[in-house]
Amino acid sequence: MATIGIHYVKSSLKGAEKQGIDTRPILRRARIPEKLLMTHNTRVHIDQVSRLFRLIWQALNDEFMGFTETPSKPGTFALMADWVSHGHTLEDLLRRGIRFYNQVSSDIHMEMVYEGDEVYLSTHFRRPELDPEHFYLEFWHVIWHRFASWYLGKPIKLLASHLNYTPVDANEYNYLFRCPTNTRKKHNQLVFHRSYLDEPMIRSPRDLQVFLRRSPMDLLTIPGEDTSLTAQINLMLQPTNNEELKLPNSFELASHLNISEQTLRRRLHAEGISYQQIKDNLRSDIAIKQLSNRNMQINDIARLLGFSEPRAFTRAFKHWNGLTPRDYRNLRHQKN
Repeated sequence: MATIGIHYVKSSLKGAEKQGIDTRPILRRARIPEKLLMTHNTRVHIDQVSRLFRLIWQALNDEFMGFTETPSKPGTFALMADWVSHGHTLEDLLRRGIRFYNQVSSDIHMEMVYEGDEVYLSTHFRRPELDPEHFYLEFWHVIWHRFASWYLGKPIKLLASHLNYTPVDANEYNYLFRCPTNTRKKHNQLVFHRSYLDEPMIRSPRDLQVFLRRSPMDLLTIPGEDTSLTAQINLMLQPTNNEELKLPNSFELASHLNISEQTLRRRLHAEGISYQQIKDNLRSDIAIKQLSNRNMQINDIARLLGFSEPRAFTRAFKHWNGLTPRDYRNLRHQKN
C-alpha cells in the first residue's frame, strides 16, 4: 500500500490548530501515533492520511482545511464533481470545474491557458500567508491532477510543475507529481500536453459515487500510474507470496529493460526519483506492511527484505522512517 511523507501529515494539522482545534483526538481516530510527529523521514499509510483529512474536514466544517479565509462546506467538492460529470472531455471537466470554484469561492482562483501544445493550469490563493508551508496549494494541485486522471482512466503525464516558492519537502513533492519542478516562477501551475484535452471522460455516475464515498483516498493516488518507469520497476521488483526481495543492481536492471544505465538514470530523474530511492521506498513500504502483522518477527522481516542481519535492517528502517522497527510497531498498535 502506498505511503505519504510525515511532512504532509504535520502540515495538514496546522490549519485545524490555527482554528483552535485540539488535533490529538483527531490523530488518535486516524490511528496515527502522535510521536510520529517528532520524526522527519517517517512515511504514513494512505488510508491513515485519508482518514485524517476527512476528520479535519469534519472538525472544521471546511474542505479547505483552515488554509483560506472563508471555509468551503463539506460536500462542495461532491457538488462540483456532479456538475463536471455532464461534460464529455477533459477540457469540459476542467472548464466546468474552474468555473464552479471561481464562482463559489473568492479564496482560490483557477485559470487554464494555452501556449502552443502546452496547457497551464494555474492556481492563485488570495491570502497565501494563511498557507505558509503551501500544504493546501500542493494538495489542491494533487486533487485536480488525480481527479482529472481518474475521469480519463489513465494518468495525465505532467510536463512540469511551476512554483513561486521552494517546497518544504522537495523530494516528497517530486514523488507526488513525477515531473521536473521549476521554482522562482511567477505563477503556481501544472503543465501538460494539450492533446489530453480531447480525451473522453469514461467514468459512469455509479463510478463517481464510489469515488466520492472513498474520497479523499483515491485523490492521493495516481490512477493507472503503472505506465511510468518507476511503477514498471516497482512491479518488476515486487516479491510474491512472501518471497525474499531480490534487488538487481542498476546495470542488471537496465539490461532487463533493454536500455542503458545512463538512459535509466535520465528517465528516472525526469520522474523525480532515483533507483536507490525506488529500492528504499519499496523496502520501507513492505516493512511497514509487515510490521502491522504482530505474528511476523522482525528478524523474518529483515530476511524477507534481503538484509544480511537484523541490525542492518534496523539501521535502514530508522533512516527511512525515524524510528526503529520495534518502536514503529509498538506505536502503531498501541493506538489501535
